[in-house]
Order: sequence, then C-alpha cells, then structure tokens
Amino acid sequence: MTSAPAPHGTAFTEGSVQADGFTIRYFRAGRGEPVVALHSAVGLRFSPALDRLADQHDVILLVLPGWGEEPDNGRNQSLAELANTVHLATQALGLDSYHLLGSAFSSDVALIVALDHPEQVSSLVLEAPGTFRLPVGPSPLELPPEDALRAVRVHPERQPVFEPPTPESQARLVALVERLTAGSPDYPKEVAARLPNNAVRTLVVFGADDGVISPENGRTLARLKPHCSFVLLDDAAHDVQGDRAEDFAALVMDFLAHKSGVRLPQDATLVEP
Repeated sequence: MTSAPAPHGTAFTEGSVQADGFTIRYFRAGRGEPVVALHSAVGLRFSPALDRLADQHDVILLVLPGWGEEPDNGRNQSLAELANTVHLATQALGLDSYHLLGSAFSSDVALIVALDHPEQVSSLVLEAPGTFRLPVGPSPLELPPEDALRAVRVHPERQPVFEPPTPESQARLVALVERLTAGSPDYPKEVAARLPNNAVRTLVVFGADDGVISPENGRTLARLKPHCSFVLLDDAAHDVQGDRAEDFAALVMDFLAHKSGVRLPQDATLVEP
C-alpha cells in the first residue's frame, strides 16, 4: 500500500513584513542561499518546482499586493513602483543579497529590481517574461476557457492543475495589469536602454509552445543583456513550471550553482549572446 503524495507547498511556513505601506505575506521553506520568488499575476501558487528549489535553497515566495486575492490599496501605479515595493520587502526580511525568480508578468517586476539593485541580486531567473510586449495572440483572459488552457499549458493534468481565475478575480487581474502597464508606457524602451549596462547573471526560460508571450522576448533579452542565457524547453507552454516542473527546477538549480553555463534537458535549446 502506498501513501498519497503530500500536497505541494506543505514545507512552507507563512510570515509577513511591513513594507512600503503594505502588509506583505510570504511563504518560506528550505535552507541555503536565499531565492526570492514572485508568483504570476494570477496569484499565489505552490508548485513542485518550488518544492525542489527548497531542497537546496532558502526559498521565499512573496505574495504581491493586489495580485490574486491579496488586498490592493491602489498605491502602486507602475511596474517600477511595484518593483520598489518588492525591494523594500527584501530589505524588511533582512536580505543583503539573494537570487530572484520572476514568473510571467512578475518577471518584469523582477527585472526592474535587478536593474535598480544589481549589487543585491546575485542572479536572476525569468520565466516567460513579456518585457518587449510581443504577444503570440490574444490574452488568455480574452479567450474561451479551452483555448486559454491550451495557450498556458501543454499538460493541464500535471500538478499543480491549472485553474482559471473566477470572473471576479479575472476582472481584478485585468484592472491591475492595465493600471501597471498604463503607468509604464515607455517600459520596453527604458529597459532596452538599461540592459547593456547590467551585469547580473540572468537565465530566461520559455516553453516552445507558449501561446501567450512570444519567445522572441527572451531572445531579445539575451541579445541585449550581458551574461544572459535564453533556454527554450520543448513540451511546455506559458506555464513552464506547471508543464515541466522537474526540468525547470533542475535547470534553475544548476544555473544558481554554477557561475557559467547551464546543464540542459535533452530536448531543450540554449541560445546565448
């Protein structure tokens, strides 16, 4: 008789810090060099990939204000302001240096933190960033549920099972994204101008079947930014952590452990500048 596997995230314990006028919740597990993880705009989610990272690192999953079901006081009006909130939260946690992981929309927040505070971000991992706003097609929020699922996941049956937001959550998400992007109209140009002068080691990961954001965003980042590798994983869509959890975690852990180069799954493609 075999026991059922434990739910993902059971090793994480909850805490909170006061930063930039917000009470910011976080979930923490593991020991080792700290990895600050930012969830996607859909909201808080645990995953097998984060569990694996916590085997070797002190993983701190920040719950961003206004994202998912978190309260939003409307204070952050741009990506840069939200990035500053994240930075202040890391300071409240007492982190002098840390690795930083951003997922989907939060990748742009993580990138700004690394641009503004390169002395504190030891390395940067960006999962499916839309930095240059090059979409593949309509937003999943504008698609029928079955089409949205195909855009986000190749393997919706894998844990964590993809759950589309409720209509109420979707309305909040759309309003949040529109507010932050409207407050950052020149973001792509500003980032492009700053990237060549940023030396933070960076790994950009995309799924080859991403139906939301074009992987060309990752190729552009690798072309403009020093010390940046772009990896394209087969058999994965926008939610790389969901489709390829074990391979994503192994790839990230190898990147964090080595100062140069990354070890790839057999069906991955690496593009380096």
